[in-house]
Amino acid sequence: MTERTSTLRCVTGLFVAALAALGVAACGSSSGGAAAKNGGTLTELDVAGGVDSLDPGYWYYQTDYQQLSQTTQRQLYGWPPSATSPVPDLATSLPVASNGGKTLTIKIRPGVRYSPPLQNRTVTAADVKYGLERCFAANVGNGYAGAYFSQIVGAPAKPPATPQPVSGIQAPNATTLVLRLTQPVGALIGGGALALPCSTPIPKLYAAKYDTGAQSSYGQHQVFTGPYMIKGAGTGTVPSTGYSSGKILDLVRNPSWNRASDFRPAHFNEIIVKEGYQPEDASLKVLTGRSMISGDFAAPPPDIAQKYLTHKASQFHVAPSQSIRYIGLNTKIKPLDNVNVRKAIIAVTDRRALVLTRGGKYVGVPATHMIPPTMPGFEQAGGYPGPGNDFYANPNGNLTLAESYMKKAGYASGKYSGPPLLAVGDNSSPAKDTAAEFVQEVKQLGFNVQLTEVPHKTMLSKFCTVPKNQPAFCPGLAWGKDFLDSQSMVDPLLDGTNIAATGNTNTPQLNDPRINRQLAAASRLSDPAARAKAYATVDREATAGAYYDDWIWDNQVDMWSSNVNFVYNQFNTDTDLAFSSLK
Repeated sequence: MTERTSTLRCVTGLFVAALAALGVAACGSSSGGAAAKNGGTLTELDVAGGVDSLDPGYWYYQTDYQQLSQTTQRQLYGWPPSATSPVPDLATSLPVASNGGKTLTIKIRPGVRYSPPLQNRTVTAADVKYGLERCFAANVGNGYAGAYFSQIVGAPAKPPATPQPVSGIQAPNATTLVLRLTQPVGALIGGGALALPCSTPIPKLYAAKYDTGAQSSYGQHQVFTGPYMIKGAGTGTVPSTGYSSGKILDLVRNPSWNRASDFRPAHFNEIIVKEGYQPEDASLKVLTGRSMISGDFAAPPPDIAQKYLTHKASQFHVAPSQSIRYIGLNTKIKPLDNVNVRKAIIAVTDRRALVLTRGGKYVGVPATHMIPPTMPGFEQAGGYPGPGNDFYANPNGNLTLAESYMKKAGYASGKYSGPPLLAVGDNSSPAKDTAAEFVQEVKQLGFNVQLTEVPHKTMLSKFCTVPKNQPAFCPGLAWGKDFLDSQSMVDPLLDGTNIAATGNTNTPQLNDPRINRQLAAASRLSDPAARAKAYATVDREATAGAYYDDWIWDNQVDMWSSNVNFVYNQFNTDTDLAFSSLK
C-alpha cells in the first residue's frame, strides 16, 4: 500500500466558516512558539473515563493511542507528529517484500530493553511474533486482527480461546521477523497495519502465564519499551496508585529507555491523567491554569468557547479529526433488521441538534456518509453533500420522510408499535447529552428507548463491542482511521469476517457476501487512486443500506495551558504527549 504523502489540510472550508462565525482562526499554534525543555509534570484532564484497557493487544481507540501506545510502548512502525506515512520504530526499515508480495521480511532494531522487572532483557523478533499472535486470541479481545492480519498463512478463521502459534509469523533469529501471506496485502506491505499496537513486543516466557483463562491479565503485569511506564509497575504488577480505571493514570520515565534509539524526545518527567471532570471545569482549569492539557472530551462548552476562543486563540488547536461519530444500529434486533426502519431512524435524526450536544458548530459538521473529510475516497463517496440518499438530505431531520419509510416497513400509522428497545450510552457529558437527544428524536416515530448509562469503558467493553450483549442502539460510538488510508475507515466497520465475540467493531453485525468480496478486492490494490475509488464505492453502498446512523464528521479541539508547548500529532489527531513540553 502506498500511503498519502500530501500535507494534511488544517481544516476544510466548512470548518473554517464555522470557526469564523466565532471570530477565531481555524487552528492554534502547534508548537507553542518556545523552545522545548526537558522535565516537569504535565496533567491531562479527562471526562469520559480514559483508556479502555491496559493490554496492548486490545488498544484500538484514540485515547489508548495517545495515553499509552505512543508513550509507553514501541511498535514496529510509528508516527512522528507530522508523518503521513509510518516510519521505522522497532523495525530498522519498511518491510522488504518478495515472492510477489507474499513474503515480508522485517529487521528488528537490536538493544531495545524492557522496563523492570525485565530490565536485563532485550526485545527480539520472537517477542513481536508473540505480540501479533496474541491479537488473534479471544481472551485478548483485539478488534482489528481479522481486518488486517487474516491473510497471514495459518491465521485462525475463528479466534482461539488463548494465544496460539501462527505458522506464517516466523522469527528465524533474534533480529529477523518474516510474515508469509496467502496474497499481497497493501496495508502490511506499506507498514500501516504494522504500526498498530498488535506489533508491540511481548516476551512469551514472561507473559504466557497471564494469557490463560477467559480474559488475559497481561495488561496489569506488562513490561514497557517506550519512554514512559506506569508508575509502580516495575514490581511486575500495575498498582492502583499508577492506574485506577476512571480515576488516574500516572506515567513516569522508563529507566530502560534509550533516547538515542527512539524518534520520541519524551520531554516530560511525568504525565498524570486525571479522570472524571466535567467539560466546563476541565476547560477552565486548562485554559487558566499551568502545565495542563485537555483530554478525552469533545470541546469546551459553547459559553466557554465564545469567551476564550477569541482572546486565548493561541491555546486552541482545531482540525478535522478524520473520524466519524454514529449511532450504532444492531440489525440482529427487530425491527432494525428492516432497512426501511433504519432509513426512518436516520431520516428523523436531527444531526445539527446532536452536533450542538458536543459543544457547538465548531466541533464539526453533519455527516452524510462514512469516509470523513481529508481522507482518500471522501470526494468519490459524495463529499459533503453525500451520495444523494434522501434520508440524509436534511441535517435537521425530516419527520414526514421518516414516517413514509416506517409505512414502507409495514407500520401503517408511520409509527413504531412494538416493545421497548434498549440503548447503552456514556454516563458523562457530552456523550450523555447526545444519547438523551437521540432518544427524544426517535420518540417522534413511536420508539420507546430505554437508555442505560454506564462509564465509557464499560459501554464499549461489556456492551457495544460484545455482540451477545449489544443493545439495539449504541449512541456514543465513533471511529477514526487506523492509518492514513480509507481501508482503515471502512473495512473494520463493514467486513463480516471481522465480527468478533469481543472487541467487535462491526456494530450492525453486517455479513453481506457482496460487500465482503468488494472489501477483499480493495485490500489487494496498491495504487492509491484505485484504493480510494474502491473504498468510496463500498461507502456509498453501505450508506444506501443504512447500516449506521452517521451524524458528525467531527473536529479535534485541543486546549492547553499557556506554559505548555503543544505539539499536534497528524496521525492520532490529538496532543502528542511524547513531543510536547513545558516552556
